[in-house]
Amino acid sequence: MKSKKNERIVAILLILCITLVAGWEIASKMAAQPFDDLRLKPEDFSGFTPASTGWSIRLVHLRSSPTEPTVIAYILSPVSSFSPSVLKVSLSPILVRIVHGYNMVDCMRIKQYKVDLLADTRSKSSNASVLPYQLWRLTSSRAEQRVWSTSMLRTADFSATAVDTRDMAFPRIGNPDDPSWAPTGLKWSSFRHPIRNLRSFIRAKWNASRCDIWTFLRLRQPAWASDEMLTMVSEYRGEPLATEEEPVAAKLVLEAHSLMLMQFQKFWQSKDELER
Repeated sequence: MKSKKNERIVAILLILCITLVAGWEIASKMAAQPFDDLRLKPEDFSGFTPASTGWSIRLVHLRSSPTEPTVIAYILSPVSSFSPSVLKVSLSPILVRIVHGYNMVDCMRIKQYKVDLLADTRSKSSNASVLPYQLWRLTSSRAEQRVWSTSMLRTADFSATAVDTRDMAFPRIGNPDDPSWAPTGLKWSSFRHPIRNLRSFIRAKWNASRCDIWTFLRLRQPAWASDEMLTMVSEYRGEPLATEEEPVAAKLVLEAHSLMLMQFQKFWQSKDELER
């Protein structure tokens, strides 16, 4: 009698497990939907020809894709040095990108960069003369330093906001991926260090889920770049910086950042007036 009761309990547990797995599989299939097309596309910049007497401006990215986060990018090269004492730095190119709203800091952390905030003027954004930006020092795994700046813009009119790039859900991570680990599937070598490999695998999956438990369980679509906000990123693209060169690089980056933002806003304003 007791044996039959145990068999009945086992059967019920098996049915519950099968139902749970089947339900999870169905829910994960329903959640695995393609991302919606992003509104702002490179075609929207048709006729945009930024120019400046102090800079040579060259288009370097204009790839049309409905889900490509980077919309458009330019390389700005100074035509003359404003600091003869550090000529190498003050003539370095600056990459300026418009990207659908994303978390620049976590994006670079996942690539093994250390990101430090150098300056933040967002709290002064009520003053029309102050450009709301965040200035960052990026240090690579080889201890090479560069300076970047970011501003969060509204997609509708390119107006600058006081939003922090770190508040964007994409990509949000807990801890950077292990640089010595790469997903190669299950092999015999995987069992040499099973705990370490399992930890690296789970960390990568957790980062890919943007630190969301439902996404980790494949029950929710992963967070994607924002369609309502844009991240404007200006990157120093010269040689790695020495400590004394950082202020010059920061000035160069912010000058290019401010110039391009004014160009984008002016173009978008004239575009809106023509469409009315």
